[in-house]
Parts: sequence; C-alpha cells; structure tokens
Amino acid sequence: MLIFDFVKPTPYMQKLILFTTAFSFFIKLSAQDSTAVTMDSVTTKKRAYLLYNYTSVAINNIFNETFRSDADNRINIDFDYQANSDAVPVIFAYKMIFKGEITQALKDRTDKSLKRGIQFEDYMKTGATYRRYLKKWDGIVMLSYHHRQSRLIRGTKDAYRTVFYGNARFEGDTADFSGFMFQNNMFNQYTIGIGKTIDYGKYQMQFGISGSFLQGINNQYIRTGTSWIYTAPDADSIVFNYDLNFNTAREGMVSFGQLNGAGASVDFNIGFMNKDKWKITLDLMDVGYMTFRKTPVNYSAAKYVVFKGITIPNLLEFSSQTFDTLNVDSAVRANLPSRTTNKYSVFMPFSAQLAFSKPLLNNRLVLNVGYLYRYLPKYYGYGFVKVNYFLKPDMLVSVSAGSGGYALFNLGFEFAKSWKYFDFTIGSNNLLGLAIPTHMPGSSIYLRMASSF
Repeated sequence: MLIFDFVKPTPYMQKLILFTTAFSFFIKLSAQDSTAVTMDSVTTKKRAYLLYNYTSVAINNIFNETFRSDADNRINIDFDYQANSDAVPVIFAYKMIFKGEITQALKDRTDKSLKRGIQFEDYMKTGATYRRYLKKWDGIVMLSYHHRQSRLIRGTKDAYRTVFYGNARFEGDTADFSGFMFQNNMFNQYTIGIGKTIDYGKYQMQFGISGSFLQGINNQYIRTGTSWIYTAPDADSIVFNYDLNFNTAREGMVSFGQLNGAGASVDFNIGFMNKDKWKITLDLMDVGYMTFRKTPVNYSAAKYVVFKGITIPNLLEFSSQTFDTLNVDSAVRANLPSRTTNKYSVFMPFSAQLAFSKPLLNNRLVLNVGYLYRYLPKYYGYGFVKVNYFLKPDMLVSVSAGSGGYALFNLGFEFAKSWKYFDFTIGSNNLLGLAIPTHMPGSSIYLRMASSF
C-alpha cells in the first residue's frame, strides 16, 4: 500500500517567514510618522492609485499593482497559503503534512464527512519582488524570487478506509483504489518580467509577461489506473490487482541549493480600463514544465498479485523502498513493480483568472467579480465576489465570498493600510477554516508588505 513522505518546511522558508513577521512590526512603528491626508485633491489621488491594488483572490498577482505617482521603485515581500478540499478537515491535512498525531476521533469525523472520496490540494508561495519604473519606456521591469510547494491528493473512500483503518473491515470484500493520485512538488522560482500600460485617451490597455526558471528540489508523483484489493473472508490471503505509476525525484531530506530538476514557466496579463471607472483583467499564470533527471526513481506495472500470510505495509510510510522490503517469495516478487531510474517530466498546474472591477460611491467602494480556473483533476471553476471599502483614503477592508474548486463555499476578509513609503495587507479567502480547522475542509491566509520609493 502507498505511504507518502510529506516534506516539512525548509529552514530557509522558516527564516523568510520570520523575517516577514519582523518586517510587519517595523511597518507598524513607521505608521507613527505618517502624515494624515486632508485635502480633497490629495485624497482623491491617494485613493485612485490604490483602487485596483487589492483585487486578486488568487496568489498575489504582481501585474495588477499600481505604482504611487511619485515612486519609481517598489519592493514586495509576500506569503500565501491555501488549502482546499471537499471533505477533509484542515487540521487532519496539517497533521498528515507535518506528521502529527491523528486521533481516532479525527479519523472517524473525516470518514463520516467523505461522500464519494477524498480530494485535497494546497499550495504555498513566499518570496520577494523588485519592480522598477522606466520613464523613457513608460513601463516596468521586475525581478523576483519565490519558494513554492504544492500538494494534491485524490482517492476513493475505500482507499481512505484501508489506509487509516486497515483492510480488516474488507474481509470478504473488495477495496477500490482506482484513480488514486498523489503529487508533491517543491521548487524555487526565479522570475524576470515586464509590464506596460498604453493610454488611448478614453481607454487604457495594460499588459505584462514574465518568464521563470524553476529549480526543482523535491517531487513525488503516484497514480493508479484500475486497481483494487480483495481480502479473503478468513484474512489469510490478499489479492491485489494494480495499475501503478510512481515517480520520485528525491528521497529523504532536501536542501535549498539542490537541483534535482529544472524547468521553466511563463505568466501573461492583459487588462482594459476606462481610467478609474472600471477595469477588466485576464491573467494566465504558471504555464510551465519541469524535468527531473538527477536522482529519479520509478516504479510502473499493471499486475495481479496474490499475497499469503503477509501484512500490508503501513501506507502512511510509503517510499521508493517499500516494494524492495516486502517479505514475499520470489514468485510473488516477480509480479511487483520493477525499479528504474529514468528521467520524467511534469506539467505545472496553471491557473487562469478573469476579474472585473467597478469603483462606486465616489471611489470609496470597489466591487470585484471574477472567475478562477486551476488545471487540477476534477477541479470546478471558482467564482467569487469581493468588495473593497475605503475606511480612509489609505486604509481599506474587504469581504469576499466564493464557491467552486474543491469547496462548496468560502468567506473571506482582508485589511490593507498604506503610508507614504510602506503598505501592508493581510487577509484570508477562507476565514471559517482558520477559525474552526477541526471541522472545516479549507483554509487560507496571505500577507504582503511593500515599500515604494
């Protein structure tokens, strides 16, 4: 049976998160020196450049940020995390990822919430971006670094029960493992890009493009075709019919500088607006490809195997050594997958987002409506509505509601504050998951700090 080697955050990622926390404290101290905006003309100008800066529900989108009129440079530090599931409580997923204790009560509660099976995906992105405005070209160039990790798990209800309760409850019955999928990908992303806004008088067009080098650190990919396990009534034998593909680029601990794989990706942005009256944008992100060739391990086979007198190994500790350590005779071992070390490649799970923004109430309120699609198995399009309200010209709160993906409904909240040289944003697209992770199947948090000068 299959066990997964989830990867803990690297020390470098922990240091970056610690640094962003310290930097946010510095920003709060800087607020004591900020100057209040009082004149109507300055107020309108201040709010105008922020109108569309906080509209993205996807991972922070650098193309949709506007420079302050008197600034030529901008540095962003950001952190985004989101988990999305149709049934798995957030706390259950976290304990699996970070190898915490999964109690019997938590197993049972998750089991009751499963309908047809389990679907879970999460992603994390953290790093920094520098942007420079070029007056002669009237456009921007950008450089960025981000550390990223994503996971995807899909499986049947039988697969969940076999993993967490064993195969005893399937005596005289068959557990279906067809269509099982697990992906884990950790990589560093180094990006360079450009952006420009063209003014046609009444209307303006915004466009941007960026390219990235992807430094693969760790990757696992497991997928099954038609697969099932039959346990005899007296439990003295197990029949296993499987169609399995398993690739891994790294076993054991990883380091920040490893290059187990390499790839490239591109991002595209295009937008149209009528000055401050409305704006519509289309973003295509993470269109890319990665190849792992340094230390790959592969298992692939479609076989029918009868095990007698053995115990299925712990599926929560599955690795590339699992098949090698099974205590079976040579006839049975001949039907196990054979080990190879061939390079393999994976496509990035790209995303596409369309968003429309309309300022109202003399620009005090901005209504945003959008649709997000991510290239994931059985992923439904995510529709959302987000309302930004300016409490002051340099301070706003946002509420959002969305439905789709692997979740039925999400409710979000955001707070943003800007000063002369700094701005700060913190929010969540799924507040309920943060508040009650023991029962809700999703969660989200994002943090952004920036300096313009």
